[in-house]
Amino acid sequence: MHSSLFTVSLVGRPNVGKSTLFNRITGKRRAITYGEPGVTRDLVSLPAEHDGKRFRVVDTGGYLSGERGDILSKVRGQVLRAIYESDAVIFLVDARDGVLPLDKEIATMLREREKRFFLAANKVDTREGQEMLAQFHELSVGTVYPISAEHGTGVSELVDAIVLLIPDLVPEEPEPEETVARVAVLGRPNVGKSTLINTLVGYDRVIASEIPGTTRDAVDVLVVYGDKKYQFIDTAGIRAKRKTETVLEKFSVIKSLDSLKRCDIAVLMMDGPAGLSHQDQQILRYILLEERAVVVAANKADLWNGEEERRQGIRKIREGLGYASFATVLPTGSVTGKGFPLLFKKIEEAYGSFRKRIPTSTLNRKVASILYSIPIPSKKTRNRAFYITQVGIMPPSFAVFVKDRGGIPDSYTRYLQNKIRDRFGFKGSPVRIVYRER
Repeated sequence: MHSSLFTVSLVGRPNVGKSTLFNRITGKRRAITYGEPGVTRDLVSLPAEHDGKRFRVVDTGGYLSGERGDILSKVRGQVLRAIYESDAVIFLVDARDGVLPLDKEIATMLREREKRFFLAANKVDTREGQEMLAQFHELSVGTVYPISAEHGTGVSELVDAIVLLIPDLVPEEPEPEETVARVAVLGRPNVGKSTLINTLVGYDRVIASEIPGTTRDAVDVLVVYGDKKYQFIDTAGIRAKRKTETVLEKFSVIKSLDSLKRCDIAVLMMDGPAGLSHQDQQILRYILLEERAVVVAANKADLWNGEEERRQGIRKIREGLGYASFATVLPTGSVTGKGFPLLFKKIEEAYGSFRKRIPTSTLNRKVASILYSIPIPSKKTRNRAFYITQVGIMPPSFAVFVKDRGGIPDSYTRYLQNKIRDRFGFKGSPVRIVYRER
């Protein structure tokens, strides 16, 4: 969350409308909103702009007192972190409820930490909301901003007041943007995805808990490893369709699959000793459909009994990869960080393959003999290939010019993909082939 942008955090009790306000200010649909208390548990942050000024908005987990169970104390810790790391805070209350003890507790925390905060009373579009408004002055604030996050009423006035704090910056020459690999961590619930990211970042940036299915939103985290930056996207666990019981779970799965569209590399995290499950294979199919580079992390590797069992386990997982056999499988321990250096090496290798270009002359010199020697199986005419050229990257894509592109079997496409891999590698990345008529 370290950012040069002016940062505004949203804090408040669960279910007062923080995520709705977050979506309203940022103009995005990133935070999950659902009428159930405590849905947002992770810090989600996005840039926003208002009146020509740019700033970052952070949505936090619902604030509850520390003694109410493990996960709630973690949410409280995140709220404190958001307060410390932000320049201003929007403290959101529910106008219909009036002042509750928890609101007083949060106000005290903010005052003790001398944090500049703006009190926004949400849901004033109801009669009881308007009647309760006057009560909030007892929280010792000068101005109460009456808003409706859902309908947008009053939000502009609130943000007007906040952006007055943002200094006018002299525009600098933009630095050339470095390419940062975007890595989505996917897997079934409770295989260690959030723990992996927490271990990498060095603090609980994402809540990891023994309760399966804790992460409900796809959360972006910038990780610096070695001297390189990576944008990690932690995702909700993807259960089998028949096991996604609630609307919320289904929404979380949609978010996880959506993160595949935004990433370059998918790390499929699985329970190594338990072996490749049917659900792991389904997630692999999703990754292949989106044509993303992939690395398979066989997690909980410390639970294998000895080196031989681990070797056998990895071999068995490799055999079950099917069309994703180009992926590397490696053992990891997300709690201890065991296997991380190799994981990053393989992420780099897959990212390199995903962006690799082969000059046309080299490509034809090394692949032409294959194109000419094997005729394309065809029911109608004698079909043949003439030459090949690379037409894109991410994923690496090749156009093969043929006499007739109708009815070319998949087996021939896979044969070509394998031959291109034999000669040029592309470890960890899918290879796309399209046919064009000469």
